Amino acid sequence: MLLVVTGLVAGAQEWVSGGLRYRVVGDGEAAVAPWVEAGQSRYAGVVIVPERVFLDGQNYRVTAVADSAFYSSGITELQLPNSVTRIGHWAMADAFDLHSVTLPLHLDRVSQGMLAGTAIVSVCIPEGVTRIDDSAFEDCNLLHTVFLPSTLLWVGDYAFDGCHSLFEVYSAAAEPPVWMGDDAMPSVRGVDLVLPDDHSVRAWRDDELWGNSDRFSLWVSDGVVPSFEITDEPWGDHWTSVALGRQLAYRVYGEDGYMMALTTADHYYLPISDHPAEYVIVPTDGVNDSDDIMPITVNAPAAPADGLEAELHHPLIYALGGVLHIEGDNHGTWTRIYDMYGRLYYERPSVEGQVISLHRNKVYIVIVGNYVKKVFL
Repeated sequence: MLLVVTGLVAGAQEWVSGGLRYRVVGDGEAAVAPWVEAGQSRYAGVVIVPERVFLDGQNYRVTAVADSAFYSSGITELQLPNSVTRIGHWAMADAFDLHSVTLPLHLDRVSQGMLAGTAIVSVCIPEGVTRIDDSAFEDCNLLHTVFLPSTLLWVGDYAFDGCHSLFEVYSAAAEPPVWMGDDAMPSVRGVDLVLPDDHSVRAWRDDELWGNSDRFSLWVSDGVVPSFEITDEPWGDHWTSVALGRQLAYRVYGEDGYMMALTTADHYYLPISDHPAEYVIVPTDGVNDSDDIMPITVNAPAAPADGLEAELHHPLIYALGGVLHIEGDNHGTWTRIYDMYGRLYYERPSVEGQVISLHRNKVYIVIVGNYVKKVFL
């Protein structure tokens, strides 16, 4: 595998790194951008967007997904980091194979047409979102379960139109959101609407639209009873894939005890670091959490046995033509590059044949796994 970090595209601050295309959107900020060649999106399969990306020694925080970034692409699963606060219009629309998505916790709105026409089965909209824009989930024919946050205030025209499989909606809100325009769900009927308590049921029932008994049956949440076991297994060199399920939402807590995800995805991908890391997964219906917690320990890459030590070779690290080259089997480690003052310039999983552009005429400390080398570029 060859990882190439290119320079800026002529006339635009865009580049490709780790299989994703980025553009600069602010001081130290980047957005995932569309990547179309010959009229086709280059994106496909499982996509895990990182929190940070690097170009020419500059560390960019990934804060946005651009309009139509994954439009009509072949992606199947999408995991977005919590650094993302903005997702553009039609960002994942008509990605017909997309069946699983984890949205960032700091999102404040679901944009127009964001997931329209996808194959998602369930979706959890994070707390803090106040608005679902027009056509956000239009023609999601397989959408079965939706979890709405307590902060939701408005739902746009045709937001859930064509969601013929919609069966249940969980909402943590005591008061119903306002439907903007004519109708958010013109084709939806017979949906179970699960709410926090009797007061909420009365408030929603008194609403002309949400209280329509042909569309919604209102219930009080009776708690969460998980009916299956969560499993995990390695996925590639740098992730552990945690198999969840579509019956519930899940809160994922990191080592520091802070929530790092709220998701209904089929899988959540946890990073493999240089030390064992403990995570906790809690099933939830968005209203009540389960009393059962499911600890997951992600182990560091295994150290080689003594008998294999001699067979492992240090990577070849050298500068050529103004770029840094790293060759050899790096054994599933990470590549980190610092300047002489200890400032981090680059950090990504190691792959064979890494080619990294950095500022010229500087000394760098390159660390690949436990191997350290000083390089003048």
